[in-house]
Amino acid sequence: MPRWSKIALKVFGIFIGLVVLVFIGLAWYVSAHKKELLNTITAQLNGSIAGEITIGSMDPTFLSGFPGVSMRLNNVIVRDSLFQQHKHSLLEAKDIEVSVNALKLVTGTIQIKKMGINNATIYLYTDSSGYSNTAIFKKKSAV
Repeated sequence: MPRWSKIALKVFGIFIGLVVLVFIGLAWYVSAHKKELLNTITAQLNGSIAGEITIGSMDPTFLSGFPGVSMRLNNVIVRDSLFQQHKHSLLEAKDIEVSVNALKLVTGTIQIKKMGINNATIYLYTDSSGYSNTAIFKKKSAV
């Protein structure tokens, strides 16, 4: 085997080893800070809608989102701001898979890259005045 190919294989092996170590480090970080990440994800999602998202629990799913970090959010309920009046949740999902940017996660910022909704029920509600629970997606007005 030529010398250049041995060097190339070693460099490639070291690179793969470093990627695996970084991935294991991210997996440990997500597992160790599960509650904090869940609170941050919930706050970020709630901040962008006119309603409330409730998340029951979170499980890391590392291999499904490689090279990013993926999490499964269990028992997710999405309700608009007038839920107490009409009692119709917009979304009730058994699990939602969320993929976040791994590099931003290390710096403490959560940037959601992809979401997949599984085993869900969507209830689109419109009352007699024309109000719809899909108004949850309108931007919050600055007061």
